Amino acid sequence: MVGGCVLALAGVEGGVRVVAPQPVGAAKVPPLLRGGLTRPGDHPVRTREYATTVHVNPAGFVDRDWTAPPRRPLVVVIGDSFVQAAQVGLEEGFGRQLETRIRAAGLPDAEVRSLGVPGAGTATALGVLRQYALPMKPDLVVLGFLVANDVLNNHPLLEGKDDKPFYALREGVLVPVDAPSALAAEGWGWRHSQSWRLVARTLATRRVAARKLALGKGIPLDLRVHDPAPDPVWDEAWAVTDALVAAMARESAAAGARFATALFPDGPTSNARDHDRLVASWPAAAEWDLTRAQARAEGMARAHGPTCDLLPALRGDPAFYLPEDGHWTAAGHARAAEAASTCVAPWLATPSPAAPSR
Repeated sequence: MVGGCVLALAGVEGGVRVVAPQPVGAAKVPPLLRGGLTRPGDHPVRTREYATTVHVNPAGFVDRDWTAPPRRPLVVVIGDSFVQAAQVGLEEGFGRQLETRIRAAGLPDAEVRSLGVPGAGTATALGVLRQYALPMKPDLVVLGFLVANDVLNNHPLLEGKDDKPFYALREGVLVPVDAPSALAAEGWGWRHSQSWRLVARTLATRRVAARKLALGKGIPLDLRVHDPAPDPVWDEAWAVTDALVAAMARESAAAGARFATALFPDGPTSNARDHDRLVASWPAAAEWDLTRAQARAEGMARAHGPTCDLLPALRGDPAFYLPEDGHWTAAGHARAAEAASTCVAPWLATPSPAAPSR
């Protein structure tokens, strides 16, 4: 009987190794996935709310083709789909609009490059900074921080996906982890048995799903960033986010670039139309102050560099946001870029003391 059990377990282990191999994981950050629009060329996109042609440059980003060497000063904007701007024409997006306004403000040779990754959190932004932005030797790195979901994206229990990099804080140090193994007990069985890892990952994934339902408490989990009485997991997510922004600022400075943050507000925070639509669907959020998270993000960002809050510029006008999609319209990108340029131009006028000669 014992021999039969051993043979059965050995068969299961062998089958898992062949059919569904399970790497140990957590040894390095997962591949830096950058969404569906990374194949160079023009791609038509049509939805119920907009129709446009998205241009992907040879580097795999939604932006115009970059010249080498870049023009100076060079500004690199890193962020999620709001930076990517795949809902509007190429010249209508935040990066192109920001460049136009910076040049008009007295820097005619300035160049802005957009490195937007849809669904990105700050952990992905850190990867983009290291792999793509810093090799360009930018003069200024601007993190476009979407308060509505960038904090959520940085915690595997809140995000619930395992296809992006995650970090945990261990004794104040950022340690790369992946979502399943971050939740699994990594003992002898985890290190030596792939079938054990398969079972552990499956159970961990179910725990994540159950945790997300519990944390949401009947409303979409991303809205809980505004909850005046958040679950402690959100505090962990904010702490990791703060450490990630600090790492971006530190590594930018080490490369001779200034680092700054532009805070992007979402529609419900900015205008009554989107706020009322949200409350109609989720009445529990009716009494929440949706500007609290924006203020918390501003305090966090200012601890690591100059910060530009775009909420005042975008407040009040629903025309800046697509009603269903939630991203900026062309008018929203223009207003956001106009407001950001009043911050970026002065930042560029004060070079970093650590900046090397170009």
